[in-house]
Amino acid sequence: MAQEQPLVTVYIPCRNYGHFLDQAAESVINQVYENWELIIVDEGSKDDTSKIAQKILKQNPKKVTFKQNQKPKGLQKLANEILSIANGKYMMRLDADDWLDESALFLLVNK
Repeated sequence: MAQEQPLVTVYIPCRNYGHFLDQAAESVINQVYENWELIIVDEGSKDDTSKIAQKILKQNPKKVTFKQNQKPKGLQKLANEILSIANGKYMMRLDADDWLDESALFLLVNK
């Protein structure tokens, strides 16, 4: 059986917010609605963002993508870049210091 194309792409840009990244990513991973992909982007962080993102990727290799930019591109350029690699029909940015309620994607998709 072929893997289902994700309907929703959630991306998390992160610059020096590694200490929040686990909670943000887990809030996507633990969604009731399961047809999503997660893209984590390290925007030139000087903290442990990359290490934390690699751990999240290793634990969820089929649903998580990690991209590392050596220099920050900024939210607008980053959004355009994500559009070119996202597989979902719908796209949502989740800031690294935010999180989703477990039913957030379910409610959004059903609207």
